[in-house]
Amino acid sequence: MLELNKSYSLIGYGVSNMAVCKYLIQKGIFPIVRCKNECELPSGIKGIFGEHYLNTNEDIVFRSPGVRPDLIKGNGTVYTEVSYGLKSTKSFKIGVTGSDGKTTTSTLIYRMLCQGNKNAFLGGNIGKPIISFAPNLSKDDYLVTELSSFQLMDFCEKLDIAVITNISQNHLDWHKNMEEYILAKKQILKNATLSVLNYDDTILRDFGKENTIYFSLFDQRENVNKNIKIVHIVNGTIYYCHEELFKVSDICLKGRFNVQNVLSAIACTYHIVGKEPCHTVAKQFCGVDNRMENVGVVLERTFINSSIDSTPNRSLNTLSAFPCERVIAIMGGYDKNLSYECLGPTLDKLKLIVLCGENREKIANVTCGKIINVSTLNEAVKAAFKLSAQGDYIILSPASCSFDMFKNYKERAKCFKEAVKEIENGKY
Repeated sequence: MLELNKSYSLIGYGVSNMAVCKYLIQKGIFPIVRCKNECELPSGIKGIFGEHYLNTNEDIVFRSPGVRPDLIKGNGTVYTEVSYGLKSTKSFKIGVTGSDGKTTTSTLIYRMLCQGNKNAFLGGNIGKPIISFAPNLSKDDYLVTELSSFQLMDFCEKLDIAVITNISQNHLDWHKNMEEYILAKKQILKNATLSVLNYDDTILRDFGKENTIYFSLFDQRENVNKNIKIVHIVNGTIYYCHEELFKVSDICLKGRFNVQNVLSAIACTYHIVGKEPCHTVAKQFCGVDNRMENVGVVLERTFINSSIDSTPNRSLNTLSAFPCERVIAIMGGYDKNLSYECLGPTLDKLKLIVLCGENREKIANVTCGKIINVSTLNEAVKAAFKLSAQGDYIILSPASCSFDMFKNYKERAKCFKEAVKEIENGKY
């Protein structure tokens, strides 16, 4: 598929384009790397740095997800690492996106496929760059790819199944407005054979076409009778259309929003693997790292790491899964130009809110709850502990990205866990 007589460039040199660079070098192609700031490059790779790095004249251009495609100047064909990886694979392709829940849903789908004895692989925005393995997959393999709105802005690859979990405000510091953000998400459906959509999300409901399977938290027998395919809940039991599957109470994951994630995964995989693999995974899978992760109990205070909660809606979902009067929430971080108004009624009920980060005032302004401000996450964890009582939950749920203080949400989670460890050792 690669043409040796073409010229190649990489715009940006983060994790995804590092993987592209390695892939191209293995094929005997040495791309030009274009970055705003100078960076260290592999031997034999030329770099172009400075304010004109977006002015390309190469035939094939790979953009980092954080680079808006409309800012790239030139006539070359533009890919992201993930779009090229999907174009180059022969496997059955499942793409998952959404404002919230896409990591959990992608993982659930992958595990259900594996439980159903399918040879499945997981990658994309969730972690491992798919270009490092997707070109070697066969038509009998299944590739589950998590996709962000950044990756979807100019996405046009074919998918066998496209899943959208939900739509709410996110990344409005990068997208021009909410309309552009929604259109980016919708791109995943452009060349999909089958779509899986959230019927309870009024935006997504209208995206459905003839070949759509919906999922819903509510009894949709009336729609099933109209021949609408839907995974839904009737009197505490999950159904695929009229077929009874299993009890909602069997699901290990906590929270109403996680029930939605399980429903979306069932809608995606049930027709491939059947009921039992879906049921087994729902019972056994209790969450991804950094999402409502119990990291320890100290003097009967439970510490919960949900560092991945980078939007107000994610924090709302997390905090609502616990008894509000026992919750001390640690919040704040990098501002993505989002509204925090949806958090207000829930924050008002919490025992305490500990704020740190650049957007702490914006969060404070939406609640009349008890607030204290600190400078660092380590201080926040220790202050929360000192003001807690037996039976309380101390929850890191920032409602924000980490970039004001940390490299990413994983580094933020590590800091949180280190502070908990210090408290366990009596240092508070």
